[in-house]
Amino acid sequence: MGIKQTELADMIMLTLNDLPKQVFEVAWDNQDYEFCRIFNNEAMKIDGGNEIEREVMLDNLGNAHYRRAYDTDSPKVGNVMHKIKVNWTRLGTDYSWDDFEILRNVKGGNAKGFIDLLKTKRIEGLWSLAELIEERAWKTPTSSSDDLYPFGIPYYLRLMGTGTSTDGFVAKTILYQDGTTGTTCANIDAETESKWRNYAALYSNIDNAMLKKFRLAFMKTHFKAPLFIKDPSDKRTAQKRIYTDFANTAELMELADAKDDNHSGKEVMGKMVVNDGALVYVNRLPVVPIPQLEDYAEPYSSAAVAPIFCVDFKYIIPVVHDGYWMKETEPMVDRGQHTTFTVFLDGAHQILATNVRQLGFVLHKSF
Repeated sequence: MGIKQTELADMIMLTLNDLPKQVFEVAWDNQDYEFCRIFNNEAMKIDGGNEIEREVMLDNLGNAHYRRAYDTDSPKVGNVMHKIKVNWTRLGTDYSWDDFEILRNVKGGNAKGFIDLLKTKRIEGLWSLAELIEERAWKTPTSSSDDLYPFGIPYYLRLMGTGTSTDGFVAKTILYQDGTTGTTCANIDAETESKWRNYAALYSNIDNAMLKKFRLAFMKTHFKAPLFIKDPSDKRTAQKRIYTDFANTAELMELADAKDDNHSGKEVMGKMVVNDGALVYVNRLPVVPIPQLEDYAEPYSSAAVAPIFCVDFKYIIPVVHDGYWMKETEPMVDRGQHTTFTVFLDGAHQILATNVRQLGFVLHKSF
């Protein structure tokens, strides 16, 4: 007597819910899967809505002034609020099994081979999803009208424009993947709103001059509300980290090691230890090497710019849709492939910046 399709589907569902411990190796592509970790552990959940919206006040009306006795006032009124808008982006993966493939792995009623089959296929599908999340987190969308891909870090932490050599809050142009450019970032045009530009600086080498630029950027992007004003912003606690390529990370380690004057006779190669934690710290911030930043090319000219991103996750927030994140379906069959069971996993997410003057900064080489 044969096994019914519904019985096989039940076997898949029950086994997916309680996979026993299996051991095998996977040749991962990323060293850290930084954004997968952030989306899994630190993302803000938002319930519903066609878009994600936040408010930001970029300027005041200038009503404050010193006065003499009997001076007259000229109150000014106006709308000082700007609306940040970002769309939801959807992503998904799937994993499939053929019914005969399942039956061949269930031998003599022993489901061990069947469990191995399910776990390997599921991990392969999730691995593909992890690679996609990491890849797009370090890219801008394809164009200004692209609503398929999320707004990666370079969308908000923009590079200095060509012909600009003065460090500061000067980065306003988004460099899209198709080579086009734009200045409207999350519904606010940085061309007209100077306070919607991020801090950027140019560097040539990993040396003391670069370190000074980093420290200046760190100080200039650190703002506090006046003591007599209750800060209306979200008191979100989050980490601040530095991201760059592996070569820059190694050179930062060498720079830190060269400044270590505490060597002893057995430590002529320095005390810098490469371990599984932070490889090196700059201004007490951990430096994380990112594979996607290897040979990072500026999309407009394809020039290698070796960016160093400092990201404050208080102000640049990965968000996921509450109720539609890592949503796994029941096994499905299709008329065109009636012997194949497929499980789909879907989600909606985006990266939201609430304050581009405080979300961090980028140092990069000229192009």
